[in-house]
Amino acid sequence: MSLYVHIPFCVSKCRYCDFNSYALREQDIGRHVDALLKEAESRIIELNPQTVFLGGGTPSILSPKQLKHLLDGLDDICGFRSSAVEVTMEANPESLDDATAAAATQGGVDRISIGFQSLQADVLRAYDRVHSPEDSIRAFRAARNAGVKRINVDLIFAYPGQNPKQWYQDLARAHELEPEHLSCYELAYEPGTALTRLKDVGRWQAEDPDVCFDLFMNTRALNEAAGFSAYEVSAFAKPGEQSLHNLAYWRNLDYVGIGAGAAGWHEGVRRQNLARPENYEAAVFSGQDPVHESEQSSQETILFDALMMGLRLPKEGVLLTRLKRISGLDISQVHGELLKDLQKENLIEFLCDASGRAQSLRATERGFLLLDDILQRFLPDSPMLSV
Repeated sequence: MSLYVHIPFCVSKCRYCDFNSYALREQDIGRHVDALLKEAESRIIELNPQTVFLGGGTPSILSPKQLKHLLDGLDDICGFRSSAVEVTMEANPESLDDATAAAATQGGVDRISIGFQSLQADVLRAYDRVHSPEDSIRAFRAARNAGVKRINVDLIFAYPGQNPKQWYQDLARAHELEPEHLSCYELAYEPGTALTRLKDVGRWQAEDPDVCFDLFMNTRALNEAAGFSAYEVSAFAKPGEQSLHNLAYWRNLDYVGIGAGAAGWHEGVRRQNLARPENYEAAVFSGQDPVHESEQSSQETILFDALMMGLRLPKEGVLLTRLKRISGLDISQVHGELLKDLQKENLIEFLCDASGRAQSLRATERGFLLLDDILQRFLPDSPMLSV
């Protein structure tokens, strides 16, 4: 079991962001932390999670005192300091200073993910980021100075019209910092974001798909050359430095989410909390369950979700015995003809043991570039999906 803790506040809302986050104005962060701990008392007592992830929003927006209160409280409730093999905290450069990094590590955090996004000042302004390239370097050093031995750096490519050389310069500068992990995302246009609205009214032009493809492939090659192996669509790690928490998601393992808008998946039930912080707090402090929706997934949904997540892993793919155990379905019986067609098209392959028995299913190198198309065929007559 893993634990996700959501902190919904940011200094400002980035125009590309579709996460449940809100610009900090007059909200009482201390009260919100108390709400988190109150929900934790009702849902995760003695959970003993194997991984913990503080996400957002911007967890580093908490003061050192608030961060200590949250981490101490969570450990009292669920015992994560004794059980977890990885505890990650997301941070933005403008709010990760020496004191905050020290409070995080003293509280049990052993991995920090820093949202650089770009090392170009004009690109940061266009994204509505409030930090500078220099802030990113300073934040990285603050984490290192606090003793954090596992650092991830988030970067976004495919800014419209940007000279690709600038992206490769950003990548090279990130390599020079020697993080243990890199996350390199293509700029996405998610429904409802400010960026998508600008694109829809013609005020923002998305980058040419061919340019995006070249950036994607060259990024993988440059990261590999620098010692960062691609183990997921956007995730690159030095040997042994993969994100264990994110692997739990991609392997479709169980996790509990607490906080405003946090989602969870446990024993076939998907759950999501109320999104608005004020509504979440009101429910928690009145003694109510802050759940917004909860449903028992069908066998077909579980099967598809496991494929959607697992095929993102280019090396390991989806373990067939686990796929059958969690869904109750045999994929060869449900999708036998489709599997044959995809194999003939060199889009998927089975990895077999010494006796020739299939152990896992993964996308081929060609199929990995066409995951959207593959998944559409596993879910016929569905709206277009983005993976």
